[in-house]
Amino acid sequence: MAKKSTKNLEIKKGYPEKIDQRLQQIRFRIEEEKVDGLFVNYLPHIRYLTNFSGSSAALFIFQDEIWFFTDDRYEEQVQNELYQLPNLQIHITRDVWDYCVRMKLFKKMNILAFESERLSYQDVMNIRNIIKPVKFKPALGIVEPYTMPKSIEELENIKKACEMSEKVFEQVLRNFKVGMTEKELAAEVVYIARRYGSEGEPFPTIVVSGKRSSLVHGSPSEKVIKQGDVVTIDFGCIVNGFCSDVTRVFAIGKATKEQVKIYQLLNNAKEKAIEKIRPFVNGKIVDETARSLIAKAGYGDYFQHSLGHGIGISIHEPPLITFRKNDQIIPENCVLAIEPGVYIPDKFGLRVEDNVYVNRDGAKYLTKAPNEIIVI
Repeated sequence: MAKKSTKNLEIKKGYPEKIDQRLQQIRFRIEEEKVDGLFVNYLPHIRYLTNFSGSSAALFIFQDEIWFFTDDRYEEQVQNELYQLPNLQIHITRDVWDYCVRMKLFKKMNILAFESERLSYQDVMNIRNIIKPVKFKPALGIVEPYTMPKSIEELENIKKACEMSEKVFEQVLRNFKVGMTEKELAAEVVYIARRYGSEGEPFPTIVVSGKRSSLVHGSPSEKVIKQGDVVTIDFGCIVNGFCSDVTRVFAIGKATKEQVKIYQLLNNAKEKAIEKIRPFVNGKIVDETARSLIAKAGYGDYFQHSLGHGIGISIHEPPLITFRKNDQIIPENCVLAIEPGVYIPDKFGLRVEDNVYVNRDGAKYLTKAPNEIIVI
């Protein structure tokens, strides 16, 4: 179903200055790619550029204008959400490509770029057949580098999500009772987060206990949490579309000497890694700082995942803080989750995860895990 173009809809006035910078950077890349414009279909990127939070949208960015597409379910929503970007045209349709061809919107174009990491091969081939003779050219990393640095307004949302997460965990500890299952505790985390104002879960909440805590991303089970267990909770909150991502652990009754030792090791590794964070530092160097400490303590084989990642509208964004890549440069004004862990199969696992904001002076904690393992 195709519908009308609504160029003159009244939309939200004012938006962060960072949006103009992002568009300017993207337009420079469009010029570098020698294309007429860019098609954006990845919803988090669309939200970063327009503030639209719906589940159906497409964006075309050109040097002198922007086309925004959504369907009739969101015709009213765009009036409340969309930034008043210069030369923005809003189109309401359920078939973007058919609409563009019928309305002859591509008649002056030769080449249109797309985010090659965000479209399947089949989608690309289908679109090429529809819009030919216009060429449809892949462009790698044409938006993502410019969404890593956060605006002041976006950072405030992440800060609120982080503060909410801290309060949620405090309440979870007060509500916890021995004999709860992992699924029940996970439901408690989600319920409390919602009560405190979270818009949802950035990812399915992880609760693992006892021997199951060695599962890095284990799903909550029917296992009963009992005395002597160590419990790992990995969760986040969402505020105005922006996420937090923290992991907290606690022991029931008492922690073993090895658990106390490993927790202190992980907390120290996390802090030393965060001290290394500066704008334009390679993420591999930060990863190595934590990984070398864990390895020297004899637990290197039990820390296999990357040290961290960016967070924002998506819970996993670049840059990746990992030993696996050499090209992940940390930009100023990004937000990172740093999460060293040790997982000993059939025994237990521990992870300590905090969120930090990177400014010109280094990294500032947005969440702070306890210095010692919590025992309840």
